[in-house]
Amino acid sequence: MTVSHKTTARRTYLCAAAIGAALFAPAAAQAACMLSIEPAQGELVIRHNPLESDGARGQVEINVVNRGDSLCVGKFSASLRGEQFGFRSEQGLQSIPYQLIDEKGGVDITPRAGRSLQRQGGRVIRLMPGERSLELVTIAALPDTSLSQGRYAQTLDLNVVSDDDMLLGSRQLTLGIDIVAAALIGLKGQVGRARGAASVDLGELEKGSKDLPITLYVISTGGYRVSVSSENRGRLKHQNATWYVDYRLRLGRYDLDLASPDGFEIVSNRARFDNYPVRIDIGETAGKRAGKYMDTVTFTVAAL
Repeated sequence: MTVSHKTTARRTYLCAAAIGAALFAPAAAQAACMLSIEPAQGELVIRHNPLESDGARGQVEINVVNRGDSLCVGKFSASLRGEQFGFRSEQGLQSIPYQLIDEKGGVDITPRAGRSLQRQGGRVIRLMPGERSLELVTIAALPDTSLSQGRYAQTLDLNVVSDDDMLLGSRQLTLGIDIVAAALIGLKGQVGRARGAASVDLGELEKGSKDLPITLYVISTGGYRVSVSSENRGRLKHQNATWYVDYRLRLGRYDLDLASPDGFEIVSNRARFDNYPVRIDIGETAGKRAGKYMDTVTFTVAAL
């Protein structure tokens, strides 16, 4: 009786051990698609001068790698992180719309409504385990000349999704435009041409002030400095003799003494469209020799 009792207890113990082993056995591994999206750069900010060209354009090279153990089939898409669409500045200036293109497929993946629109058909990325594909994404924008200088950017997620909208891979990208400090200057109104330069007819010279039929204008992405210099140091010179008539210029509210180079400065961090009506103050003309008098005045602008 004693031996039999020990044998029964041993069998019960072995049975329990067998049940425990069955409960904790690992499940069989499941095949899975796992894409790694690897851009050549995590940030693309395009330097752009809106006063020189209409559009800004750039490209990002992206390696898509299947690091899983099953076939991956999907398409590029993009999604925002709760922000409104558009490149934005830290100063709260106007946003810049842009376009995002899957270059190989020629597909617009711009997240205008927070995410790319899903389209039927089109090119797919198909990768077996261990395979990779080099992709190109183009960023294009059409900023206008009213933009202020500075950085405008947006961070988004570049994704590859399956036809049933399953996320197969994702990578954060920061895209944007750096509007450079730039300015241009010109004359408008009754402006002619002489010796390859703009010319203005002063009419008959008489002492006193006279509004000229021209306006100096400046377009800039921010602050600027206007410099003005006179070939004859603020004097109109007779075309055939060493006779002079002194004069001064006024640009808007700025009086200029052109005996030496002069100018003025506008401090601003916003885009500017400024007009400066031109006024001339002619000195003594009595006793001067008759004839044609002239001077060459050079206006230049430098962005700040």
